[in-house]
Amino acid sequence: MVNLSSMLSRNDNLQTEFARQGDEFDQYIRIQEENIKKGIAELKHRHTVSLLNALEKEVSHKIHEKDIEIETLNQRNKELMEKIRQIALEAQSWHLRAKQNESLVNILKNNINQVVLQGGNTLLKEGCDESIADDAASSCNQNVPESSSCKEMVHCKACKSKEVSVLLLPCRHLCLCTDCDGFLDICPVCRVKKAGSLLVYMS
Repeated sequence: MVNLSSMLSRNDNLQTEFARQGDEFDQYIRIQEENIKKGIAELKHRHTVSLLNALEKEVSHKIHEKDIEIETLNQRNKELMEKIRQIALEAQSWHLRAKQNESLVNILKNNINQVVLQGGNTLLKEGCDESIADDAASSCNQNVPESSSCKEMVHCKACKSKEVSVLLLPCRHLCLCTDCDGFLDICPVCRVKKAGSLLVYMS
């Protein structure tokens, strides 16, 4: 009887011990599960942070590249606008010059026409010596044929041989040939310093 009670008591003790160990094992499993979950969560967090950092760097790099590209485009746009402004100013300047040149050409044409029209009077008088200017026309008409006299008076006032073809400025005397124009600095008629010359095609 004593042995049976002792065996039952031992059996109860074993069951209690098994139950306690089972509880401890379950608790250990739960703790390990929690640790594993925490580890996985931490790994996920680290991975997420690392991925976000990499993405942030990549995005920052792309934004920096775009900023440089925009800055370059803005600089090119400024340069283009400056070129357009310069071209517009040059075009305006050329337009004004063209108008001025057109006005100057018209003035010169009028002057040339006046000089050509007066070629038989004013230029012939200026080409002759002042002391015999009043008698030149009558002398030519009396002694020499008119065509020969007039032809002589339209010769270059410097070399006396070639036909006049250069209008001097600012005095506007048509009195030199092209060869003498390159050597003389003053007008042979009025002795005024030459500022320029214009080639005139005589028909």
